[in-house]
Amino acid sequence: TCPLVWDTGASFGLTPFRGDFIDYTERSITINDIARSNQVVGVGTTLHKFKHNGSYIFIPCLSYHLPTANIRLFSPQTYHTIYGGHSTINGDRVEQYIDHLRVKVPIDNLGSNVPMIHGCHVSPQEMKDHGPHIRSALPKSQPVQCPEGTVTMALEAWCQHATGPTVDACC
Repeated sequence: TCPLVWDTGASFGLTPFRGDFIDYTERSITINDIARSNQVVGVGTTLHKFKHNGSYIFIPCLSYHLPTANIRLFSPQTYHTIYGGHSTINGDRVEQYIDHLRVKVPIDNLGSNVPMIHGCHVSPQEMKDHGPHIRSALPKSQPVQCPEGTVTMALEAWCQHATGPTVDACC
């Protein structure tokens, strides 16, 4: 299965799977990595499953949908900006503090040397059960007209932050 990497350098989360989203809006956004440009096809709130004290908790993230990706990324700074809490990095793990919970994410010291979670995929039934209770990470605002459709003012501002000074890629 596709693991989830805890990426402190990621501006937003990322997933190749449309099914990871509890809400979604189609957007055409070009993002660059070290080697090439990539075409994002949408953005929304993803839901990820974390094991905590023998049971599962479900944590959202504002994420890009990039079908060509081969990994999921979780952006802790985006999570904490939207939902609060904080994270700390230790030698063998990352700890995310959410309200009264401390979620531990192991660092793969023998392999990739990054915090990584396997088995984070949320099943369709779990998505149906938990998704409606999760606050959306998408901004809400009044709709405005763009050349190719309607977008919210808040989403337009978010797209400007994500893509630079123009919103052409978001409209």
